[in-house]
Amino acid sequence: MWTAFYATGLLASLVGSVYYSVMARRSGIHPLQARMTLGKMNMALGVLMLLFGCNQFTYEPLTTVRLIVALVFLFVGGVNLIAGTRRYLSYRHQWKESERHAD
Repeated sequence: MWTAFYATGLLASLVGSVYYSVMARRSGIHPLQARMTLGKMNMALGVLMLLFGCNQFTYEPLTTVRLIVALVFLFVGGVNLIAGTRRYLSYRHQWKESERHAD
């Protein structure tokens, strides 16, 4: 069960991060929209790192090195997920404000 969840989450977050990275860097996109898309990319990378960290706990001999690596992955993934969510919500609010003032 864990393997299916892990593989699906890994593939989805990897594809999502690459997709959002490419979409944010295409020409002709509004700067706020590009920043929102980069926030989505950070969220996808955060999920990827969280999955890497959780996967370290599935191996049988849980050594000190593996535990430290897992905790680093979990910390970096959590920070990336939170920062990406904040960035996305902040720029989405600014985008809606700019659209409201344009009308």
